[in-house]
Amino acid sequence: MTYGTPVEPVLPGLAPAPPKRRSVWAVLATILLVLSAIANVVLVVTVIALVGAVSASFTGGVTEEILQERVIQAGPASQKIAVIYVDGILDEDLADYLHAQIQRAAADDRVKAVILRINSPGGGLTASDMIHHDVCVLLGDREKPIIAAMDSVGASGGYYVACAADHIIAQPTTVTGSIGVIAQLFFLQGLMQDKLGITPVTLKMGEQKDWPNMFGAADLTEEQRRYLMDSLLVPGYERFVDIVAEGRGLERREVLRLATGRIFTGEEALRVGLVDEIGYFESAVEAALEAAGIEEARIVKYVEPFSVGRIFGLGVKAGEALDLGPEKLAALASPKVMYLWTGF
Repeated sequence: MTYGTPVEPVLPGLAPAPPKRRSVWAVLATILLVLSAIANVVLVVTVIALVGAVSASFTGGVTEEILQERVIQAGPASQKIAVIYVDGILDEDLADYLHAQIQRAAADDRVKAVILRINSPGGGLTASDMIHHDVCVLLGDREKPIIAAMDSVGASGGYYVACAADHIIAQPTTVTGSIGVIAQLFFLQGLMQDKLGITPVTLKMGEQKDWPNMFGAADLTEEQRRYLMDSLLVPGYERFVDIVAEGRGLERREVLRLATGRIFTGEEALRVGLVDEIGYFESAVEAALEAAGIEEARIVKYVEPFSVGRIFGLGVKAGEALDLGPEKLAALASPKVMYLWTGF
């Protein structure tokens, strides 16, 4: 009896058949299939990240954790100067966005100084005060030197924010100052009655409940003007004067002499003590290095990870601007009291 693996007999004159080989097309198809799978995985991950960024933009959920650090000027990572851009009209949305950046800079022990790069004519009282407060508390409590570098405009609320800095630098042509408060409102009685034939009716309890009422009058009475001045403008003005006096180390009477709402060029502001130096961004970097007691640093800024989310967010805001529901009408009816230079 024979044991072992049976051997297939070989017929005379015939060689064994060679092993089958896969075609070139099959190999290419396999490679393409693998690459397609990888591409799909990358696409899914990207979409998930993008949706998260867009959601954050819709909900206003910008936090210090999602901000990315970008290098403006190379230097040692252990010593950084953070540049925070205070740009445009100051409103609550911008104040929230700047709050996240200020928190990020305050929490990073490698950030040795902060530059506020200001290009703003100001904005709302509350927004201006929120930004000023964050700079003073979050950065000041960490004893990080703060340099304000004003570009073309650092007026009214923009100057209010600058007063939180230890050192203010203006360019020769910077427009600054405009220390004061402005309130703007309008009336629709003539349009409603004369043009549209609509007569608004207001029911109230409390004589001053509807002061001012843009639907119920053609103008303010003298009593209403005094009421609005005393209730809104005077407190805002007095606080602005106090902020400048404290931030600049000036006597209050000196600030009152300057707080007429007038604007100053950088050179004029230097002469009256509203700024400390005439220079450009390079001067601000040098001042930050000196204040921090270091010779070199990496200059960084903070940005959101997906700018397309900001685009979608702008689309949402545009839609909100067209919404004329009760809340929007109520907001339009309220007087806009602002730290704003209207010549911007």
